[in-house]
Amino acid sequence: MNKSLNKICILIVLFAFLFSLPSKAQWSIHADDTTKHERWYFLQKFTTEEWDASNFASEQEIEWFNDARYGMFIHFGLSTYIGKDLSWGMCYTRKAPDIGNGPIADSLWTKYPQQFNFENFDAKKWVEIAQKAGMKYIVTIAKHHDGFHMWDTQYSNFKVTKTPFGRNYLKEIADACHEADMKFGIYYSQRDWYHSDYAPVDTSLIDVMPSPPYFKAKAGVEKISAGPSHDKYIDYQFKAVRELCTKYGKVDIFWFDACWWGGMFTADMWKSEQLTRMIRELQPGIIINNRASIPGDFDTPEQKIGMHQLRPWESCMTLCDSWSWSDTPVKSTKTIVKIITATATGNGNTLMSWGPKWDGEFDPKQVSQLEEVGSWMKKYGYTIYNTQGGPWYPENWGGSTYQGNKVYVHITGQTENKLLLPALSNKILNAECLSGGEIEFKQTSRGIILDLRKVKYESLSVIIELTFQDEISGMAFSKKTLSKFSDPIYGGIIKSYENPNLIKGDLTIDLGKAKLVTGIDIRDIISETKGTFTVAISENGSSWKVVGESKDSNNPWEITVDKFNAGIDLPGVNIRFIKVSLIAEDNASFRLNHISVYGKE
Repeated sequence: MNKSLNKICILIVLFAFLFSLPSKAQWSIHADDTTKHERWYFLQKFTTEEWDASNFASEQEIEWFNDARYGMFIHFGLSTYIGKDLSWGMCYTRKAPDIGNGPIADSLWTKYPQQFNFENFDAKKWVEIAQKAGMKYIVTIAKHHDGFHMWDTQYSNFKVTKTPFGRNYLKEIADACHEADMKFGIYYSQRDWYHSDYAPVDTSLIDVMPSPPYFKAKAGVEKISAGPSHDKYIDYQFKAVRELCTKYGKVDIFWFDACWWGGMFTADMWKSEQLTRMIRELQPGIIINNRASIPGDFDTPEQKIGMHQLRPWESCMTLCDSWSWSDTPVKSTKTIVKIITATATGNGNTLMSWGPKWDGEFDPKQVSQLEEVGSWMKKYGYTIYNTQGGPWYPENWGGSTYQGNKVYVHITGQTENKLLLPALSNKILNAECLSGGEIEFKQTSRGIILDLRKVKYESLSVIIELTFQDEISGMAFSKKTLSKFSDPIYGGIIKSYENPNLIKGDLTIDLGKAKLVTGIDIRDIISETKGTFTVAISENGSSWKVVGESKDSNNPWEITVDKFNAGIDLPGVNIRFIKVSLIAEDNASFRLNHISVYGKE
């Protein structure tokens, strides 16, 4: 089914002008988009012909997904045996185009199935937890990059039914979901570092690069092709996917995981058009994500909240510091509520990832946290489920959702006693603070003023219900000022620095001790001398790493401070010192009026 280009163009306008976020994972966009993006490889562009030639779910088929807003992502696999993230935290061998090595020798981790007992696994209990948490769908791992099959496949012996556990994990999850009327999705990684035939690129033809797409043609090589055995892998993959789509009842979502990332993975590596059309034929009404290098039905930010857009999207986030179970800090109830609210007001979904321990039991602390969120969703879920993001774009203070003639203003960030919203021609009939307290408003041709002085801020979030005379239609166009550091993943401001005086040489900021820094926000850095500004970070003050360079001295400059983890760059590096320098002629000087350092204490 072809998508309306009008919708695509609206998406492009929103994408280009609402945000400048170096977000994780993958967006599928139209080739006419002229967005300038510091991490261009997150944006896979398609021509009109390519987009129209691809396959999509209908608007009716994806409607349930847009209404659901909140789902559970269950990560479990062999890596859980050592309490590490799936595949990345374990496998020594990462086959090209993936780079680097994991910590565990292949001869060791491939024996982990012998220790797989999973004695406390109870699929029905897992679904009950999802229901109590307010989640409307479940996506679970069928196969991760380590190649271990969590179902009883006939195409490999490296599978769950060849362990002491001996049962078909995926079937029990599917059956429990169907019995509870819970939407069921399958995660399937095309990557496979275990399968002997997997070779999407011929390693004899490439040189490794440190950044996406992580490889380039060797000198004299005109075209990079797949390895000689890869056709056999494709044949296996078609059979495995057909098996998943024919033996486990209704499958509502198929979740691939090989992002385009600037050509790192391409559609021809998987015969993606043919593969996804087969999936839709076998599972009518299914929706498929965009990680097979074709547009897909929805975009997939990762560990990052996406921007407001009309095209469906889903942010996959972790409950703790890893995708699967680990004994790391769990996000607070307030943070999770803020994430769910931020995605809903941006017209997207939250897919919250966690996993059981090696014995099949979920961590009671994590269960308790999700159930607390579920209590909030039970009370206020009607402001999230079945809504659209808008009519105002998300800002630093929060955002809004709407349904019919009701608008729900979610205040999750800092704001003044009065909140000014862009004007709507629709008349407000009533205003009520659902989370406690009183709200007064004033509506003029210039905008809507909400008086927040009598609002109670003790709750997880402030929710104001505005009842309008007519149904809400479309967005109120206004300037969007949301900083990417408003995303909860960045924590908050841990240090601010202001100095309007002239700076000669370098400016070094000392945080007092090493802290987990996620971002640096520089405003009004000015120099009359042409040159290049650099920002470097250090834990000890002697060894420095440059994290940002810019020749533009006037615009806001937002720098993400991140490190590579489980296949992506995640915000958060322990540092104490930040140094801002101007590389220019001798005696160059500059002014830096304001800098905010984001992180977690």
